[in-house]
Amino acid sequence: MDILRISDLRIGFTIHGLARDVVKGVSLRVPAGKTVALVGESGSGKSVISQAIMGLLPRAGAVTGGEILFRDPEKPGSSIDIAGLPAEGKEIRALRGGRIGMIFQEPMSSLSPVHTIGNQIEEALLLHRPMPKGEARGLIETMLGRVGFKDPARAFGLYPFELSGGLRQRAMLAMALICKPALLIADEPTTALDVTIQAQVLDLMRDLQAEMGMAILLITHDLGVVANM
Repeated sequence: MDILRISDLRIGFTIHGLARDVVKGVSLRVPAGKTVALVGESGSGKSVISQAIMGLLPRAGAVTGGEILFRDPEKPGSSIDIAGLPAEGKEIRALRGGRIGMIFQEPMSSLSPVHTIGNQIEEALLLHRPMPKGEARGLIETMLGRVGFKDPARAFGLYPFELSGGLRQRAMLAMALICKPALLIADEPTTALDVTIQAQVLDLMRDLQAEMGMAILLITHDLGVVANM
């Protein structure tokens, strides 16, 4: 089964009254439990496609053609055309961060500098799975341990600036996976990391994929990363 199927997708931007397509006729599919790499040079539209899937296109951008079909394994036989959903409607908000997780390109700019790692993961969890805070903390500390934090209880109270680049990326991974998504979008997940930490993060993503059975859309310009995955 395909978790994600994109057909003839077109995305346009309107700037200073001028409209132009930035993505023209893209088609791809991501099967359940598999990894698909979307490879291209900087400025080719890779991240714009991920923004369209997550319903996070800037105000100047819009899907002008095609479809983005998401099939949730928890709801067999049904599919949702994300391209046709209202930008800030209830349906896309339920998918974003819940059934579709995302690791952003630069964790330092994606994480809030004034909230602890634990608070930020907790917000994502309680938004999609309301539960008592004590139970939520237990789940979060378990996830922090699974992504490689040696002392999850201490990590819960740390701020992003107290973490290395590799640990910030692991915190982003924990936030993306806390709700056990069917699809994980990883947008240049190792760009700011050195080679050794890159390998560790990619190994971790592979292990968690095997454990959780999720599909991964890997966005990168680095064929070395593709070969590793």
